[in-house]
Amino acid sequence: MSAASRRLTRRRFVQGTAALATATLARPPRHASAQAKPAITYWNGLTGADGKIMDELIDRFTKETGIRMEQQRIPWADLYAKLQVAVPSDEGPDLALIHTVEIPHFASDGILDVMADATTGAKGFRAEDYLPSTWQGGVYQGKRYAIPLDVPQHLLYVNVKVLRDAGLVGADGKPRVPATRDDLLAMAKQITKGDTFGFAIGTANPGRYTWGFHNLLWQNGANVYASDLKRSGLGEPAALEVAEFWAAIVNQHKITPPANANCRDAFIAGKLGLWIAGSWNFTGLRDAKVEFVAAPVPRLFKQPVVWTIPHQYTLPKRKSVDAAKRDAAWAHVRWMSDHVADWTLKAGQVSALRKPHADSRITSDPVLRTLLSQAAQWQSGQPTPKWVVAENLTRPVIESIYIGQKPAAAAMGDLARQINALPD
Repeated sequence: MSAASRRLTRRRFVQGTAALATATLARPPRHASAQAKPAITYWNGLTGADGKIMDELIDRFTKETGIRMEQQRIPWADLYAKLQVAVPSDEGPDLALIHTVEIPHFASDGILDVMADATTGAKGFRAEDYLPSTWQGGVYQGKRYAIPLDVPQHLLYVNVKVLRDAGLVGADGKPRVPATRDDLLAMAKQITKGDTFGFAIGTANPGRYTWGFHNLLWQNGANVYASDLKRSGLGEPAALEVAEFWAAIVNQHKITPPANANCRDAFIAGKLGLWIAGSWNFTGLRDAKVEFVAAPVPRLFKQPVVWTIPHQYTLPKRKSVDAAKRDAAWAHVRWMSDHVADWTLKAGQVSALRKPHADSRITSDPVLRTLLSQAAQWQSGQPTPKWVVAENLTRPVIESIYIGQKPAAAAMGDLARQINALPD
């Protein structure tokens, strides 16, 4: 479905409302059923295999509660653009699943309703039940705008066949796992031969993979913004060191695929050995019958930080809140939180809630166990409304570094100036 066909214009909304009113007037009156459950609209960006899992869970929710959900799955970038336009026109959804980094700018722009502490407490949502980083991610300027669902994150995928062919397995046949930058570079060089590459970070178009670049920044104690969130931190020496590594892995060490490669496809085809990528990939690898080992993200710089981008439930603003629909939206968030272990097992995303982490079905899965083991190292984007626009500026700059088009120092200096010039 094209973006144009998904867009709901005000004219279409008014025409549809008028038609509905006419049909209602023409229909003979009937008695409403007692306590009829409302249907609610729900937007998310779960366009991959995880979307099918969400469909299954929504069906279960409807059967158990009688609440119907009209779901729209929209690619994330399109979803965010649509929310920005639809909500001020009072055409937004009753419930939206978004990423933590989107909360500051949507809250600042008046797109999201505040979730009062009294309300969240009455619904059974308590800070102590969640991992701190995920719970705090729903807060902007002291007010809560979201309830966390899960924690998509990076991990290291190790291709067993590729490492076996490169002689990088132990006597027990298990592949070696790099723990440091030196380990990774040495192993990747031994793997790289012909059209097989030793290392990559990111799923597609690795040269533009900002999430991987951010992970490396954080491991080196750097970030997009300084701690005061008022100026860019990308001109600092720690950030420059990361940018130089970003250039070196492809231009000096020659261990990574081209900037426009599909790393997931390469891994499945046995053309990639060590791959740092999102946790959402592992269920697909299993479906493709790839023999792989999941390992923690190696510490390539000063500290073992793991990039995350939690999903958060939000309540887009309405000019007049329909109490029944708002209660139904809360009911779904509560139901999903109570059944989040099923989401983890089927969609492969570990819960923001602590309780499911002790579920034996989860702890017995080696990949999920690896993801949970990284919890102490989780980090997310900074809480500023300018985070997303800064990320968009970053993408072409790091690609120019990756392909050797521009020296790292000059590119990072230019990027810092661009970010500093962003309006408040």
